[in-house]
Amino acid sequence: MNERLFARLAERLAVAPAVLASVIATRGATPRKTGARMLVSALGTDFTIGGGLAEARVIAAATTLLGATTRSASVAIDLTGGADAAGVCGGRMEIALRRWDMDDRPRAAAIAAALTAGEPFELGGDDVGDGRGAVRIEPDARLVIVGGGHCGLALYEMARLLDLELWVYDARPEFANATNFPDATTLSGTLDALRAALDTRRDLYIVLLNRDFASDVATLRVIAGHRCAFLGMMGSARRIRQVLDALSPEQSQQLSQLQAPVGVPIGAQTPHEIAVSVLAHLIQARAQASHAGVRA
Repeated sequence: MNERLFARLAERLAVAPAVLASVIATRGATPRKTGARMLVSALGTDFTIGGGLAEARVIAAATTLLGATTRSASVAIDLTGGADAAGVCGGRMEIALRRWDMDDRPRAAAIAAALTAGEPFELGGDDVGDGRGAVRIEPDARLVIVGGGHCGLALYEMARLLDLELWVYDARPEFANATNFPDATTLSGTLDALRAALDTRRDLYIVLLNRDFASDVATLRVIAGHRCAFLGMMGSARRIRQVLDALSPEQSQQLSQLQAPVGVPIGAQTPHEIAVSVLAHLIQARAQASHAGVRA
């Protein structure tokens, strides 16, 4: 989310000031958690800190800040259901507001450039408008889709809606090309080409949607030993057993995090249903890692 948000902020600042709204603390049940952000400018809003009346109050405060002499403010959101509460979720949120003026554009562009390059960035308290907002922000995770057939294409189409940097590999050039995957980096040819997708500081999510058993085995041999935040493989129980049996004991140990069959079991059958299942699995894994305090 931060990667797209700061790129958008730099764009907005070419035209007019914008307010960065950041969730800096939460307690109890809330629609978004610490680190969620949105932008408010005369051009409208981008992204969200939860929607509903709570977000409406944040937008109103941010709009006021756009015309104020001060550059920062805060909003306390009560969701406990009282007379003046913004909802009945049961929790509370603290939102920091910081107006970015047009002369702040170089700073926004520098943050965006670092994240786009796959580098983390130390966001200062002044960037957010509150010392508690100082935090290291990470670039989007990289999703590598191995296999550009029907399921790979469906997964790509739906993953474009999420905060992911997309790569697609297929040995067949006609199944990994910019025409089919215009917003992804595409790779084809021998599996040596796949190594370029694995060389990143971003969190790495890999999903194998290969056309055959031999391709799964060969792909996993390349991936073995690489750091992955998530590794999943599609296939029947029988195919998965055969793939794992074809690996060496060392490779099997290096691939112990393999999720197979990949996807939340929702009875998916069509390519797009399978894509929903796989992305739900990725989102679940990311949330569990975040809750455990692990980068993912």
